Amino acid sequence: MRCLIVDDDELGRELVSLYLQQVATIEMAVDGKDAVERYIIASEAGKPYDLIILDILMPVMNGHEAAKSIRRLEREKGITPDKGTNIIMLSSLNTPKDVIESYVAAQSAAHLVKPVTPEKLLKTLKQLELIA
Repeated sequence: MRCLIVDDDELGRELVSLYLQQVATIEMAVDGKDAVERYIIASEAGKPYDLIILDILMPVMNGHEAAKSIRRLEREKGITPDKGTNIIMLSSLNTPKDVIESYVAAQSAAHLVKPVTPEKLLKTLKQLELIA
């Protein structure tokens, strides 16, 4: 599984990477703009990501904006969200508004609240059928 971890916090990126090192090939991005650029490069190279884990609160471009951009790029290629890259939103915010925005506006597959534990993350990946 190819995974892009996007978080402006280096420790956050490293922790999620550590949790996934046995099940994924990992790349990292520091903000939403970097994530969209990496998504484009991977797609054009014929090596799209299976999973993008996006922090919501980031400078330059937040996670919701990045997810919307990725979904727009997929639509332009005729890829529907159910066939596109799985996106998991990460946030320290756990209000109903934030969760709804993650699922509806960003068309994410899941919303996880920080701090993320390896158990929560791996359980989510199993529910999404990304790992056995």
